[in-house]
Amino acid sequence: MSTATTRSPEEHARLLCLHNSFKPIWLTETIQLGPWLPSDRDVIAEYMNDPRVYEYLFGPPIPYTLKDADDWLAMRVDRITEKGTPLDFAFRDMARGGRAFGCVGASDHSDENLAEDDTGYWLAPEYHGQGLMAKALKMMLYRVSVTECGKRKFNSFAFEGNWASRRTLEKVGFVVQEDMTRSIVKYGKTIPQWVLRLYLTEEDVKRWEKETLEATPLPSLVQ
Repeated sequence: MSTATTRSPEEHARLLCLHNSFKPIWLTETIQLGPWLPSDRDVIAEYMNDPRVYEYLFGPPIPYTLKDADDWLAMRVDRITEKGTPLDFAFRDMARGGRAFGCVGASDHSDENLAEDDTGYWLAPEYHGQGLMAKALKMMLYRVSVTECGKRKFNSFAFEGNWASRRTLEKVGFVVQEDMTRSIVKYGKTIPQWVLRLYLTEEDVKRWEKETLEATPLPSLVQ
């Protein structure tokens, strides 16, 4: 995924405007996917200090402070496509006033770069088991990575034993690479990971177009 770069104040202001004005996408009749905003700092810190969330993430600092949240949010502006589409999206429950409760990240990597993780995601525990992440991940990969960036090949990792994450990726179409091994060191402990890959044909892309349509929101939630 993109790395933060040094930008002029004018360029940063332009990207910030594009980022914050991105039109949210309705994932379900009550849940949106949209850009992360500075006002989300408290909810990010809340979930990043929940072991049910950070246990399977690659390395948020613990304890996670509001400054950590502010720094992470500031870097989201650098993760944006040339067309102004964010690469990191917040899940928002519009039935709860737009409260953020998870994150899904798309990728703008070249197909030649299959060494990094092309996906990133977490979800608040109270929203687990609803099929939201697989649906969101597929939608974001199609609408951003495939359509805007022309990607057809994807690489991803999941901690061995994290069957929920593995099943999510497999629902999208990722396949475990049994002949590949990888591990990371987290909090001083070596953790093995599954390597999963996804290769899309043009037929797959056409099928995904039909499978990633935006939902119709409840009339009461449309402003």
